[in-house]
Amino acid sequence: MKRAFMSELAIARTLIPSIAGVGLFIFVVLTLANASDGDSGMSAGACAVSAMSPIMVMSSLAGFDNQNGWERYRATLPLTRKDIICVRYLYIVVFSAIMACGAVLLNIIALPFFNSAGMASTGQTIFEIAIASAASMLISLMMVFLAQPLFFRFGHMEALRLSVGLFALLGCLTMAALSSSNPISNWLMSIAGANPDPAVLGCLCAGIAVLALALCAISCAVSTKVYRVRDL
Repeated sequence: MKRAFMSELAIARTLIPSIAGVGLFIFVVLTLANASDGDSGMSAGACAVSAMSPIMVMSSLAGFDNQNGWERYRATLPLTRKDIICVRYLYIVVFSAIMACGAVLLNIIALPFFNSAGMASTGQTIFEIAIASAASMLISLMMVFLAQPLFFRFGHMEALRLSVGLFALLGCLTMAALSSSNPISNWLMSIAGANPDPAVLGCLCAGIAVLALALCAISCAVSTKVYRVRDL
């Protein structure tokens, strides 16, 4: 596992600056564009960065493997394919969490600059931004967990085409699930809207985290199985 970790770290070091730079640009643009909309506007930048980070990390790592022949070379190293898979998932989760925390921290730093627009940097505001960012990251991670086995089975280019279709399908299903005609959606929205209590929001986020963790375990097992039988 240690060797697989160091192998993945060698890749991540070359990708971190570019991913962080894109995230910072997105944060600045969306925060400035939506700051006048109040709390929800101030969280737009952090939520966008949190939601995009897992997808950017997954596609960047897969792209590096494909471009540099790293996937084939790594298969010749004394590493088990299970370790390779587990470390890849670990990096996606950890780096996404770091990006989300960084976005929230930047949001906290930026809050005082918008006090003139009626924004008070209260603990409640900071907590809601953190919860919204965490939920955005977890939902995006679930999408990544669904797509990740495709990259280990088909390689970068083919999986990229398939994942775009998968993400489009998931987006349509999400919009249908959040429709006002869906009673479950109305029930969840009523809970979140009528009870902005930190405990309620925390429980909702914890529920999403549990679903994401379960999906991560299933996806990791599937990826390990398909990667073991793939001819590299």
